[in-house]
Amino acid sequence: MSRFNVTTLVVLYVLVVALALLVVANRHEARRLFADVQKLEQERDALRADWSRLKLEHSTLLNQVHVETQAKQRLGMTKPSASELKVIRE
Repeated sequence: MSRFNVTTLVVLYVLVVALALLVVANRHEARRLFADVQKLEQERDALRADWSRLKLEHSTLLNQVHVETQAKQRLGMTKPSASELKVIRE
């Protein structure tokens, strides 16, 4: 073999090894990014579930019957009688 052919083969071998290492590094990075995406999707789903639960709790707490019950139980409030009502007109 001539010196040119040996040098060319060595250079090609080094390039093949370098490219193989780049492929491995790229696949590793792709797998890491995929794992990150899955983790973020799980977090998103958990946050959506929390948001739905909070919206339901919010609507329950603002329900008129619930507000009236809490006012009676916690604060001891009662509805005023007709004689206690005063109408103000301007």
